[in-house]
Amino acid sequence: MDSSSSPSVNIDEADDLLDINLIIHMKSLISLMKQTLCSECNCLWDGSPSIKTRNGLYMHVEFVCSNCGCITHLYSSPQVRDGRRREINARLELGATLCGLGYHGIIKLLGALNLPPPTQQQKYSETQEVILNYVEKCQEQSMIAAVEEAIAETGGARELTVSGDGAWLTRGHTSVHGVSALCSTTKRPKFLDTTWSSKKCIKCQGSSGGMEKEMIHEMFCRSLAKYNTRYVSYVGDGDAKVHKYLVDNPPYPDIDIKKLEDTNHFAKRMLNRIMKIKRENKNKILSDGKRFSGKGRMTDGHVIKFKIYFAKAIRENKTDLNKLYQSSWAIFNHHYSTNEEPMHDWCDPKWCKYLQAESLGQSFSCSKISIPRACLDMIKPVFEELCSHTSLARVVDGGTQNANEAYHSLLWTMIPKHRYCSSKILRTGLGLSTIIFNEGYEALNKIFTSIFLSMGYYSTQCLRKLDVLRSSRTSKTKNKHLKRAKTTTTVAASTASTESDEFPYTPNEENYDSIVNDITLELNDIALELSDDDITDVYEAGGDD
Repeated sequence: MDSSSSPSVNIDEADDLLDINLIIHMKSLISLMKQTLCSECNCLWDGSPSIKTRNGLYMHVEFVCSNCGCITHLYSSPQVRDGRRREINARLELGATLCGLGYHGIIKLLGALNLPPPTQQQKYSETQEVILNYVEKCQEQSMIAAVEEAIAETGGARELTVSGDGAWLTRGHTSVHGVSALCSTTKRPKFLDTTWSSKKCIKCQGSSGGMEKEMIHEMFCRSLAKYNTRYVSYVGDGDAKVHKYLVDNPPYPDIDIKKLEDTNHFAKRMLNRIMKIKRENKNKILSDGKRFSGKGRMTDGHVIKFKIYFAKAIRENKTDLNKLYQSSWAIFNHHYSTNEEPMHDWCDPKWCKYLQAESLGQSFSCSKISIPRACLDMIKPVFEELCSHTSLARVVDGGTQNANEAYHSLLWTMIPKHRYCSSKILRTGLGLSTIIFNEGYEALNKIFTSIFLSMGYYSTQCLRKLDVLRSSRTSKTKNKHLKRAKTTTTVAASTASTESDEFPYTPNEENYDSIVNDITLELNDIALELSDDDITDVYEAGGDD
């Protein structure tokens, strides 16, 4: 053993260290036996071992003394609590699901380690069924605790706002299995309910979009029976199918489900709309005789910053529609202003240099901040569409689906999209993901102690370390994205104008939680998209290496 990679332990120092599994070469075991005395003839043991029974990784080995014929039995693993299976095989299957390994992946791993193959597939599937039962019980307990926590945060009201999203398990072809989950919108989001569907099921057959809305509707309908709670508001992306289905098929007779927009998706429309206008009119000559884009015109930096400012306005004013309306139009009016016609009535003195200069009795030239009006006239319809009272009302009290995306990324580490899995494995991964996301890896202790006679020393250490590593990785990710957000914002400002007066948008710890999921600037493509690394909440549940 390499002492640099693992601290040395004295097994005599703690009883817990006896509760471990070891990989020992058979020759080493025989060498140890030859240094012991036979219990019958009291002579140094000399004989031969034979494998009496093998079931997966479990072995029953007999050591026969050549002098007296005495047989010493070695059982390599104890039985699980139900008494029918060996603990080492059940641990292998549970660990394989946590790592995203299928049956054939386990065969490869054990083969590389010169270990015997796992149990036959039928027995493997039977053990998965046992594990699934324990996982789903612990999952239910975790979700009940999450519901009560959300109720407590809302002051005891049993009417909650939830965010929902569905996902499908395979890429590039029709998926057989789909999952959907509902998450609280509390300060520390947790998952309240999950479900799955399969196109192999007669009841579940249909299009992917249709199955998603039905899964979410199912979770709404059972909230009263499960938790004595109703979901009165739903945070979703721009797809209106789910909300329409909830309205057309009301889960509660006396409540109309309110649709709340995902603020990240909504703000990103500003960028997409303006970039579409920019692409379609790049060679068009405007009313002032010049092109739409180029130096001193509408640049990529301007477009990116419009999206950033719009997202910032939504985050800071999403509880007040009038303030949100004024803050959104302040973005347009600020740049539309001229010396002859200043339009800074709705600007904030914290960032508007015109108002700052005016308060000091100084003059300020709007030419430093303005964009040619001919260019702004081209994008004004975008502001009229997105910044109307009717449109902005959709993000008032809105939330995000960042937690749902983080949950999916954790689930895919256990149920990889590139391979097929059975419904048992899917449900097990769904349960494990819920427990880990809501409570952390150490919460899996409840599953281990329910299935096995004991948790085990190294299993305890492993789960504890995974939580520490997750917290450390989250901190590093925050710092990385914070640095990138600062850098790209500076680049965007430089691209737009070297002298422009802009919103002082420097991310800090106070607004970071929203920013890290909202802004990933890909200046090469001028596409503000969330990458695989960015689709995560500040609580980084997944990301296992």
